[in-house]
Amino acid sequence: MIDILIEEYKRHESSILNPALWAILNYRFGVWANARKNILLKWLCGKIYGFNSFIILITSGIRLNREAVIGKDFHLIHSGNIQIGPEVVIGDRVGIQQDVTIGGNMEKKGMPRIGNDVYIGAGAKILGPIVIGNNVRIAANSLVINDVPDNTTAIGVPARVMKYTGRK
Repeated sequence: MIDILIEEYKRHESSILNPALWAILNYRFGVWANARKNILLKWLCGKIYGFNSFIILITSGIRLNREAVIGKDFHLIHSGNIQIGPEVVIGDRVGIQQDVTIGGNMEKKGMPRIGNDVYIGAGAKILGPIVIGNNVRIAANSLVINDVPDNTTAIGVPARVMKYTGRK
């Protein structure tokens, strides 16, 4: 657990004042606490997680539900108003800009599943039971409500898929 915390600290500009760092550390703590078998410890740590989540939400607008599954090397590039719903699955090495929502859709049950090596631009909304493939780029302010295959870019409202031709 300590190694994970040190990695997160280095990834988020090695600044104790970075709200993204606090949000991710609290998420990792919440997942750890939720896995405890000791009922009293689980309850106590759950209360600490809830209080911290409330403070982080008020001060930065970031909500990372501990029921979500977030892979390693997760990076909140510019923190602020980032919402990740419960049951969302996010792969490894995913970067998210500010004002992003990843969650449910009122018309369809289920949450998004996001692959590895994905970049999500500022203001993007990813909603519903969809699958975002590996090595995908979601453009800023895009509304993604359909699956996005590997190695592509999604852009627009609603997002259209284009072949990714960016940097290697």
